[in-house]
Amino acid sequence: MAYQNPVENFSCQRLRDRTALNVILDETVLSAFSETISALRDGGDPLVPEFEHVVRSHRIGIIKQRAILGAAGIDL
Repeated sequence: MAYQNPVENFSCQRLRDRTALNVILDETVLSAFSETISALRDGGDPLVPEFEHVVRSHRIGIIKQRAILGAAGIDL
């Protein structure tokens, strides 16, 4: 069996698929956090504004990531 360089087998489609998976996972986790924050808000937790800020910041990061990838021609 001949040796195949893994770098040569790496494709743009594979990179696109992995990036899309990471974005989907991030969005799923943020959705779960949002539901948890809602439950904490109903319970009167004083740290809810800080949690909301973190989730909002991560959502903005995902939007920026999608914009940068879109500008590079990588459509997720």
